[in-house]
Amino acid sequence: MNWLRRVCRPLPRTLFSRSSLRHPCSGGRRGNCALIVGAFLIGSRGRRSGFAPHLSGFPSVSYSTGLVSVEQENAMKALELFISTEKDESISVKEICTIYIEKLCRSGNLSDAAYLLRHLHSRDINVCLNTYNSLLTAIVESNNFSLFSEVFKSLLISNLPPDITSYNKVAEAFQKVADSDLVVNFIKDVCDITFGKDPTVINRIIFVAAKFGQIDKSLMIFKMLKNLDSKVDTVTFNTVLAILGKAGRINEMMAEFMVMKDLGHIPDMITYSTLINCLRRLGRLDLCKTIANEMLEHGFEMDLLTSTAIVDVYGRAGHVEDALGTFEEMKKSQHPSVYAYRSVISDLKRAGKFELALRLSAEMNSSTTKLAGPEDFKQKRKSRWKIKQVG
Repeated sequence: MNWLRRVCRPLPRTLFSRSSLRHPCSGGRRGNCALIVGAFLIGSRGRRSGFAPHLSGFPSVSYSTGLVSVEQENAMKALELFISTEKDESISVKEICTIYIEKLCRSGNLSDAAYLLRHLHSRDINVCLNTYNSLLTAIVESNNFSLFSEVFKSLLISNLPPDITSYNKVAEAFQKVADSDLVVNFIKDVCDITFGKDPTVINRIIFVAAKFGQIDKSLMIFKMLKNLDSKVDTVTFNTVLAILGKAGRINEMMAEFMVMKDLGHIPDMITYSTLINCLRRLGRLDLCKTIANEMLEHGFEMDLLTSTAIVDVYGRAGHVEDALGTFEEMKKSQHPSVYAYRSVISDLKRAGKFELALRLSAEMNSSTTKLAGPEDFKQKRKSRWKIKQVG
């Protein structure tokens, strides 16, 4: 039963507050811990040094040891009993522990489930991501942000990459938090845990928070990152530009675009396309043309969404020749959209160029099967979403 003893050897209390986070290379503290062998508690006041799991690639966080609470002792005993009563030898220890933790989630024993997840990780027994997500879901429903914060940080420490469900739960948890200091402390801890890595986790938190209507919290996080000199990248700025543009906050969007360039983050195709589409939708045709020209000067080729937007911008501004020229360039590299055709035809009619408008109308009708339609636009938007998530 060595594996049972390995599983049930208790984890010293993990302190996730920033005040207790220590670098693993700074030396472990001595502290009180307990050791359970079989069903008996031995040495509840015994001392051990360095009784903390080593976390590779973890520059600023470590565990400190402390007394194991009565509740945690009971949770360990209950897990041991559950494991010992499992008769099916084909089921692995990991599967048994997963079943038990999910049982705790269903019964509402969320603190015990959170403790056992940390404990099992310290014993190199990692449950699957779905189990973490189940616990996060249950905690959001119970409206306990402190426990939610602890479990999400445990997930990051486990080196399991959170998925969209995990991030959606962060956004849902934010919706129930009125105290911005709780969010700030949570983000600071996440930054500590992900220190030295790319800012993917923070980028996704910013994105999903805004997606769930928490725009102010998204922008607060972004501002905090800049004040802390935390690592941000082009994806971070692209996400914030899209949030500001969608909210109609043009001046702030353009200001952040300038900051982005001043800090040395090179705008990419998504940056320019985001700006152009937001400015077009908000009627800022002058700025839209300026950004389009800058994009072309930097050697970017316009994609379907951007080309269609530029054709529309030139047409609305009365620059029919520019709209027509952009449209003809568009046809050389991709199938034009039906929207672009209709926009140019409408522009030509307003300019009195009826013969050319009729020719393009006939061309559009004869090639309907080759035109980019609504589904193509949906696919483009989905691909951009994936880029933001991967970035």
